[in-house]
Amino acid sequence: MTAPRPLELAAPGPSREHLNRLVLTGAKVADLRLASDAPPPRVGDDLTLVGNAGEPAARVRVAAVDRVRLGDVTWAQVEAEGEGFASVADWRRQHEQVWRAAGEAPGDTTELMWTRFHVVSPRPVLPPRPTAGDLELPEGYRHVYGGKVRDLFRTPDGDVLVVASDRISAYDWVLPTTIPDKGRVLNRMSLWWFDRLADLVPNHVVSTATPGLVGDRGVVCRELEMLPVECVVRGYLTGSGLADYRATGQVCGNALPPGLDEASRLPTSLFTPATKAAVGDHDENVDFDRVVAEVGPQLAADLRDTSLAVYARAEEVTRARGIILADTKFEFGRDPGGPGILLADEVLTPDSSRYWAAAGWRPGAPQPSFDKQYVRDWLTSPESGWDRAADTPPPPLPPEVVARTRAKYLEAYELITGETFP
Repeated sequence: MTAPRPLELAAPGPSREHLNRLVLTGAKVADLRLASDAPPPRVGDDLTLVGNAGEPAARVRVAAVDRVRLGDVTWAQVEAEGEGFASVADWRRQHEQVWRAAGEAPGDTTELMWTRFHVVSPRPVLPPRPTAGDLELPEGYRHVYGGKVRDLFRTPDGDVLVVASDRISAYDWVLPTTIPDKGRVLNRMSLWWFDRLADLVPNHVVSTATPGLVGDRGVVCRELEMLPVECVVRGYLTGSGLADYRATGQVCGNALPPGLDEASRLPTSLFTPATKAAVGDHDENVDFDRVVAEVGPQLAADLRDTSLAVYARAEEVTRARGIILADTKFEFGRDPGGPGILLADEVLTPDSSRYWAAAGWRPGAPQPSFDKQYVRDWLTSPESGWDRAADTPPPPLPPEVVARTRAKYLEAYELITGETFP
């Protein structure tokens, strides 16, 4: 078997180290350079990303190849490089300086080679990110963050375009199969809740008018200083809260009476915060004193009181619709130019909350939920053939699991909002 061709993104030194880091973190998914006489790579070829000392730093797989003249370079091609350029003109100016210093004399007709790729080894935590070209975003929209479900693009005005994808995760893996319309459900439900909570807490939404192909899976938000606390509120005993209770009689430092069981309603709703973990890691449940140590006593009290107030409002709304809001997670941020906290990220979606049908609620056993339970059940069944304990990716989901999961997300949306999903 022929060894993969080398991919050297720059001369050895700080520039190569920086560009390699962008590849390994998923920011840089393309390379645009002067064309050479060597035959170009082909789609499906593997390339070896070369480190500073000539060592293999990663293996990447070619997803697209294109020859383009310097004068015809597009924003889609520039943004996919992930190097933070503000415009095509900015990219060209800086690259021409480098090329001329190397003795080249590029002009509008100079041929370049654009190669798009994705990392295959070491195993990436997240799938390849969408580019401005994938979403047909205008010049100036730059990808700045990718999570399990959402991707963030800086807008030319300095705000943030948040795009909810159809990706789904389970057991700390982002699965290779997507759930159609999931991103639209999450975004539309968050906006529905933001409207109904606005008198309790302001939020980060600037506009629902989105560019390109984003549509109603995205929203334009103000950039916030996000607070390092997952604000979890529990009204029922389940999940990690149940595990804590069985081990200590408490949940995040909150003492509970004996005799509670799986899915028991708590005597009062509890603020049970957690630390924010990096993608691929687990959040850690903490007590209120830890939140005080992280953000200070006044801000900690604001986070607790606001979270409990929002949960109480949402629990009242959902109960009237025959749905139990067992627990949920909020994220808050601060506007550097203004006082107080703002509700951010997603809110009260099936991904951030545990919803149960009130008619079927029976304490003492796990409850069916309006989320990805079908996915988790199938992955851990003999039918999937997946060993959760092994460090191997989960298999693709079968069509029937995808369809049932999509139906559950849509059912949650329609029951809670009272609207037909468009």
